[in-house]
Amino acid sequence: MLLLKLAWRNIWRNRRRTLLVVLAMGMMMSFLVMYDSMIFGFESAVYGNAIKLSGGNIQIRANGYEDSYSANPMLPMGDGLDAVATAEELSGIEAVLRHANTGGLVSNREGVFPVSIFGIEPEIEAPVNPIFQEEFLVDGRMLQSDDEDVVFIGKGLADAMDVGVGDRISMSGKSTHEEMRQRTMTIIGIYDVNLASLERQGLYISLSEAQHLYDLDNNITEVIIYTEITGKEEPIVETLNASLSSYEITTWHTAIPELSSTVEMKNAIMTGFSVVILG
Repeated sequence: MLLLKLAWRNIWRNRRRTLLVVLAMGMMMSFLVMYDSMIFGFESAVYGNAIKLSGGNIQIRANGYEDSYSANPMLPMGDGLDAVATAEELSGIEAVLRHANTGGLVSNREGVFPVSIFGIEPEIEAPVNPIFQEEFLVDGRMLQSDDEDVVFIGKGLADAMDVGVGDRISMSGKSTHEEMRQRTMTIIGIYDVNLASLERQGLYISLSEAQHLYDLDNNITEVIIYTEITGKEEPIVETLNASLSSYEITTWHTAIPELSSTVEMKNAIMTGFSVVILG
């Protein structure tokens, strides 16, 4: 108590100095809060879009997926409706999507190009995935759920293959029996998100077409979850693991390790910046 009394007297011994110190600390704290809010907004906008373009915040797949020797294994996980229903009941979820993905090749007179082939439900994908939003469509039309023998590709791949809407390309993809299935496909639309390297890596077909081409019946290969806030996935993953123990559940930290490292570096810089200001 005596120390508190002495400290209080010392604080008010020089009122001007005390007020200046309090004002300086208040300004520093306000600047820190403003900076943190700005960084959070930047992270949500930039990192969030990168995650949406690269496989979502959370991925649910068949057991053994991560241990597979293949870069894009064709492992059926059932129809995935149980995982979709469980995820949609949780708070903090923006969208839940079903995919049937495989690895493959596309070819024409310009050469052979390795790609990931994504079987999707376009109408469900469109509200959350930038690739399927009208502002990024540069030619043709959007993919539809009942489309057959057509592909939706990025401008990067279209430029590399020197093709346009209406052109036909040969597409080969790996089926559930590790056999390559080949089909001639017509380009129905081209998107441009200003990331040519990403656009060259994959193409999109309807989920029903992928299931038919690659002997999946009604099966899919993954359920993708977009969360409302990037960086808050762990509590959701813990809840999903408790309810869906027969699946492998991972986050974008595993799927995009380079982005995870960037975020960790940003957090370390922010912590150091805070120490300097408050020190």
